[in-house]
Amino acid sequence: MRSTRVLIAAAVVAVAVIVPQPAFAAVSGAGWSGSWEYTGGTSIQVKLDVPGARLVANGWDAVGTRAFVLNVTDTAADGKCAYVKWTAAATTEHWSCGSGTTVQVSGLPASTGAVTAVLCRDSTAHDSKTNCNVIDVPSSYTDAFIRTEGNGARWKYYDGYDGEDWGAWITIGGVHLDYFGWDDTPAGQRLIRSWLTLLEPACGSGAILAATPASSLSHCSDYDLIDNLPETHVTGTAWGNGCTWSQRGLNPPVHCIKVRVPVPS
Repeated sequence: MRSTRVLIAAAVVAVAVIVPQPAFAAVSGAGWSGSWEYTGGTSIQVKLDVPGARLVANGWDAVGTRAFVLNVTDTAADGKCAYVKWTAAATTEHWSCGSGTTVQVSGLPASTGAVTAVLCRDSTAHDSKTNCNVIDVPSSYTDAFIRTEGNGARWKYYDGYDGEDWGAWITIGGVHLDYFGWDDTPAGQRLIRSWLTLLEPACGSGAILAATPASSLSHCSDYDLIDNLPETHVTGTAWGNGCTWSQRGLNPPVHCIKVRVPVPS
C-alpha cells in the first residue's frame, strides 16, 4: 500500500506519494527542535528546545547589524539548569536554574556576523552539560535578501505521518526545501527524503550534504513545481542546503540557507 503526504505551501497544494516505512524504535529526539525566522524586515526570532530547557531569542536587524535579547528557561523540576552558549560578536554563557524560571539577557553586543546558539541541560555546579542542541543563523550583512519576512530554517522531532522521526524546512523567498528523516535506518544511519518547491518564477537548488549517495537537484520554473531530491543516507548530523536566484538576466545573485539536524544525545 502506498501512502500520501500532502504538502501545502502558500495556498498551493501538492501531493507527493512515497513508500511507507517499517515500524521504527521510539523516537529518541522527542522534545528537540530549533528554528530561526525573519518575522519582519527588521525583526528575527531564534528558538531552541530540548527536554527541560528552552531558548527564545528576539532580535532586531538594522541593515544587517543585529542585536538580541535572550530568554533562557528551565522547564523541568529535576534539579538541573538550562544552559546557553551564544556566539555572535563574542561568545557568552548563560544559565537558568529552577523549574519555570526564565532568565532574560540583554545588553549583548550587536553583530554583523552569523550567530550560533547552543542549548543544553547542565548541573547546578555548571560542570556537566548534556542534551546539547545547536542552531546556526546566517549573517544578513552582505545579503539583504536574507532579511525577507518569512525567510528562515526550522526542524523538529515529531510523530510523522509517514513514520519519519523528524522534519527540517528551509524557506528562502519563494523556494521551499522540505527534508524528512528516519533515524537508525539502517542501523547507525539516517534515511532522508526531501522535496524542492518553487512558488514563484525563480530558480532553486537543494542538497543534502555529506550524503551517500550524493543528493542534489536544481530547477528553474515560471510555475509551481514539486521535485524529489534523490533518497539518501547520512551518518550523524544531517545538513540541508537550499538556494534561490532569479531566472532573469545574467549572473544573478544566489542566496543560500543551510540547516543542520543534530543527533539527540
